[in-house]
Amino acid sequence: MGKKLEGNGLYESSRMILPEHKEAIQRQLREINRRVKPVIDDQQWELMLLDIVDSRAADKEVTLVLFDPFEDKELRGKVTKFDMQLQRLRIDYDDEWDWIKWDDIISVYT
Repeated sequence: MGKKLEGNGLYESSRMILPEHKEAIQRQLREINRRVKPVIDDQQWELMLLDIVDSRAADKEVTLVLFDPFEDKELRGKVTKFDMQLQRLRIDYDDEWDWIKWDDIISVYT
């Protein structure tokens, strides 16, 4: 029969991680992967805006790439409204719709 204590002086069966510690480790690992939002220059924004306005005018679909600190999200649909005061647009997709803030958009393509 082998020793109950191993090299670290603990019973091998007593190794465990408390749920609070596990959550803290997961949060820390997630924060390590946090990204910074890219800066969109005026010329790039104008080109994206042209695609957005064209989508609205021609009633055609466009794909918006939305910034997320951990993973960018893509949303494909038709731009149906602009709200200049709140700086957002409405996009309709799959029998649903969302208001998207202009500041969240980092890329647009057709």
